[in-house]
Amino acid sequence: MRPAAEQATSRFPRRLKFILGFSIGLILAIGVASGYWLRQAWQQLPSVDHLAQYNPALPLRIYSSEGILLAEYGEERREFLPIEKIPLVMRQALLAIEDARFYEHGAVDFTGLLRATLANLTSGQHGQGASTITMQVARGFFLTREKTLQRKLMEILLSYKLEQQYSKDKLLELYMNQIYLGERSYGFAAASNIYFDKPLEQVSVAEAAMLAGLPKAPSAYNPVANPQRAETRQHYILQRMLELGYLKPDAFQQAMEEKLALNPSRNPSVREAAYAVEEARQMVIQLYQERAYTMGLDVTTTIQMEPQLAADKQLRSGLLDAQGRRGYRGPEAQLAAIASADVVRTIHKLLLPYPDSSEIRAALVTAVSPKQIKAVLRNGEALQIGAIDPRIAGGWAKLPVSGKRSIVPGSVIRTYRDSSERWLLSQTPEMEGALISVDARNGDILALAGGFDFFRNPFDHALQAFRQPGSSFKPFVYSAALEKGYFPGTMVDDTQRVLLPQETGARAWRPRNFGNNYEGFITVRRGLMRSKNLVAVSLMQASGAGYVQEFATQFGFLAERNPVSLPLALGAGAVTPLQLAQSYAVFANGGYSQAPRLIKEIRNRNGQVLFADSARRNPGKKVVSARNAYIMDSMLQDVVKAGTGHGAKVLARSDTAGKTGTSNNAYDAWFAGYSSGVVSVVWLGYDQPKSLGNTTGGVAALPIWSRYMQVALKDRNEQVREEPAGLSVYDGDYVYSEYLKGRCVADSNPFIHSKFKCQADGSTGPALEKEALNAAQEREQILKLFSSGD
Repeated sequence: MRPAAEQATSRFPRRLKFILGFSIGLILAIGVASGYWLRQAWQQLPSVDHLAQYNPALPLRIYSSEGILLAEYGEERREFLPIEKIPLVMRQALLAIEDARFYEHGAVDFTGLLRATLANLTSGQHGQGASTITMQVARGFFLTREKTLQRKLMEILLSYKLEQQYSKDKLLELYMNQIYLGERSYGFAAASNIYFDKPLEQVSVAEAAMLAGLPKAPSAYNPVANPQRAETRQHYILQRMLELGYLKPDAFQQAMEEKLALNPSRNPSVREAAYAVEEARQMVIQLYQERAYTMGLDVTTTIQMEPQLAADKQLRSGLLDAQGRRGYRGPEAQLAAIASADVVRTIHKLLLPYPDSSEIRAALVTAVSPKQIKAVLRNGEALQIGAIDPRIAGGWAKLPVSGKRSIVPGSVIRTYRDSSERWLLSQTPEMEGALISVDARNGDILALAGGFDFFRNPFDHALQAFRQPGSSFKPFVYSAALEKGYFPGTMVDDTQRVLLPQETGARAWRPRNFGNNYEGFITVRRGLMRSKNLVAVSLMQASGAGYVQEFATQFGFLAERNPVSLPLALGAGAVTPLQLAQSYAVFANGGYSQAPRLIKEIRNRNGQVLFADSARRNPGKKVVSARNAYIMDSMLQDVVKAGTGHGAKVLARSDTAGKTGTSNNAYDAWFAGYSSGVVSVVWLGYDQPKSLGNTTGGVAALPIWSRYMQVALKDRNEQVREEPAGLSVYDGDYVYSEYLKGRCVADSNPFIHSKFKCQADGSTGPALEKEALNAAQEREQILKLFSSGD
């Protein structure tokens, strides 16, 4: 028997052989299994072919005519830029922090992986990652962000597959357009617009470094929410760019010292021209349905920014003026008084039903003294109010100190800060308004303000509100009368009278002039200048109510909204501000009408034109003759020179023309007019019609119109019209030439003294004095029948 030591020695080689054999077998088995798994996994990898034609969901964007972004719609704010258009400094900033050796290593950076592993083992925590740009593309397009071994292995395999099929530049392009960077922005082009309000091509070195810091943690390094952390990361990236040779020392120092100007309006989908933007959005949705939000459409409107901003500003200011003339109406609400210690914690919730309106902000009153109001804004800022908006009649001395309209702790009030940094007590108007402005030549809508605040009331009063036009409708009665042989020099009786039931087709009606001012026989021209109701009614009666109504519909008014009746002469029908603007444009455009246009062009992000409403070189639809439009223009100019529209003389332009309008009981105030080819209409009223008080269109609407037009006409020349053929001057005013050559007006209306009434022998000539006397006597007899009142 051999000794135990000798037996143990003889067993060791056998055990070693077994262990080695087992190990080799295990390794081979694992290798075979791994190879099989890799083969199966590779075959199951998703196709990456579609990335060659990468078409991300791109938002709908709406622009002004100058190319200024007005609004953006879509779940993702994104703009795709090919790699050659991404500035080098942006690419360098990103690579410096994310993958400096991107163009040197393969799909996986094993050197970086080893370095990160050692660093993590040394620190005892997961402080460094080793994902390459390619691996991040694989993860972003195909995988979830769960941290498992299988997901990581799939990420590596996909990375190799991507690098087999695509160049490094293409992979970097995909990454820089796909990555989420906060504020709903995807890709660096979108982020540049959102954070800095500029195209990516224009970013500075400092801005590029700030953007490059976002991919790791968009919320943590957001320069708005976390400016200190964002700046620290930005400086680190700039340092890396210096170390890598991307920056020279002087450029590095300049970037380190640069103060970034962040975009203050990065969050709203709609920036300006909210009513026009909403109308354009609805038109695009009608064309493309819900796909419009992902197709990457660029919509160019006819809106011009300087006039549009003026329209918004002047309409808001005018509504505040008009409401202010009625005094301070009191707080918007009365909430339970809150202890000052609790205000900051609850203020946002309490004021949620009372959103701010531009510069006019909601505030909750905390204390009141005879000369001061203490309040707090929704952000918790405390303020003191010691003065009242100067537009409010009566001022501080007239503030109610008792009753429901008084200001007490718990009141919800409105305030704004003036140019002297004082907080003033203000109010939002209950009344609404509209301003629409079009180019008479081509129908382009230059500015559209559909109300005081779109976000408070999105109903577009410029396009959708049918209201009584009052006297602003009279020019269309006069235009119709011209075609019936009544001219600016025709004498019409401006004396109060009663229209009998057989004349009205209903009950007797006594139309009145504003202020009960009557002048006897006056010319048609003066009747329009002074907005005489009796003159307009007489002309409509003489021309035929049915004829006038049908004639007016040719301008674009709806027959069903303006039925046949004599009160239609005084604007008793219903029109929208846009319809009125389109109709006045006929007089401004020599008798032709152009359909209003808001969208000029729709393109996709590749620049392909999908829709184009080409520039209109044709004169448009002929509505009235050139001579009719010329005479109406001359009379409407006189309304401005010496009539109810004299407030428009502030423009100091000889071609300014227009007409005021005030409906029954001052429910509506209007001014419609034009100058130098721009037609604008202003309307004020309440959504639920009620009196605006002791006001008229000349007082409430005309000042808004004039202040807006001073901006809209800044770069336009006055228009000089040539007198058209077919006109002659008789007795100092225009007539159609044929009336001097034998044509006459077959009219027996005793309240119109036409110079061209048919004589007994069928000829035409000045009316006989006897005829005028008979007309006056007949008028007196009718008035005696109805002398007992209305």
